[in-house]
Amino acid sequence: MSARKFVAEYVSRHLDGLTVLASLADRPAANAGSSCGCSAAKPIICTHNGSFHCDEAMACGLLRHVPEYREAIVLRTRDPKQIDACDVVVDVGAIYDAGKNRYDHHQASFHDTMTTRQKTYKTRLSSAGLVYRHFGRQIIRQYVEAALQPSSPVRAAVLSMTKWPESRTGVSDAELDVLEDAVYANFVEQVDGIDNGIECWGLADPTVGALVPNYKQSTNLSQRIGQLQAYWNEPENGDVVAENANFAVAVEMAATEFFEAVTYLAFSWLPARSIVEAAFHRRHEFDESGKIIVIKDTKMCPWKDHLLDLEADSNCVGSVLYVVFSDSKSWRVQAVPKTSTSFESRKPLPYRGLRDDELSAACGIEGGVFVHVSGFIGGMKTFDGAMALAKQALAAVEE
Repeated sequence: MSARKFVAEYVSRHLDGLTVLASLADRPAANAGSSCGCSAAKPIICTHNGSFHCDEAMACGLLRHVPEYREAIVLRTRDPKQIDACDVVVDVGAIYDAGKNRYDHHQASFHDTMTTRQKTYKTRLSSAGLVYRHFGRQIIRQYVEAALQPSSPVRAAVLSMTKWPESRTGVSDAELDVLEDAVYANFVEQVDGIDNGIECWGLADPTVGALVPNYKQSTNLSQRIGQLQAYWNEPENGDVVAENANFAVAVEMAATEFFEAVTYLAFSWLPARSIVEAAFHRRHEFDESGKIIVIKDTKMCPWKDHLLDLEADSNCVGSVLYVVFSDSKSWRVQAVPKTSTSFESRKPLPYRGLRDDELSAACGIEGGVFVHVSGFIGGMKTFDGAMALAKQALAAVEE
């Protein structure tokens, strides 16, 4: 089994038997249908009824992956008395108090944002972000440990992908610091932003008009969950049973996509960090300026986030201009973007739009393949050719 396919099995296992109720009066008898064999009544996760959104669907889905809420029932209501009787409340109740398991963000007094060991964010938290704030590290750690346990159907695949040693059973605290931040920045923050009505892009300076990202947008999950609801003129509109059934689908959708993000970041993105770090520290071996890094002897890997972090840690932000790496048949020179999600390069390559012999003639380097019209990337047939192109780009006067 591949690491990606493990997500469906893992989420299905944790959401198995999920019940969504409209009233506490519908709560089943204690231990009815419990897969854990416990004798106590199942805990209740409460959220609001009516139109549902990605944030509370994700909050409920994440909580079901926390051991104490593994068997929890979801109640959807706005009745204060029923809300007060629940074990944990998300996205309703106008209270944020983690000590009392209350995670609402709608009250006017609420202005909290996410703080990781890497960064303090500006986006106001939704119920998804609040649950992630308090349980995210635990959820990520447990998922990685589940994938690596001896009986895991994906242990061999994960170890092969990551090149981790056979002794691996999980992630270190330092790795968890990186993952907690990466999962928030690359996935959860956009759920918070959309639920709070924050546009993905904002003005850097109202007098200039340049746009800057308020958060990364990597999914349209919020929109897809919104589309699970009945149309206004469908017979199911207003049918509480149908609405709660659709909400259960939303919970599974949100949890699945969350763990897909964790899978990529833990088993593909994170292992690339050591590769980029080694290339970063060896950059002066290839060019004395230190403005070119070379990723050799490995497949191309995710490098942008890692490079920007390494520059920040080394107090040399903006110093690297080009990354040289191989593809299946040739070598590439890519200009480093101004941000990890930006299309704007720190210094675009020269010879933009030229290809093959025309490119070789213009730059005087044999084996030209292409330079993109925007100058963000170019290709040469050999490593030496790619390095020569990168060094010419360093010396080129900006157009």
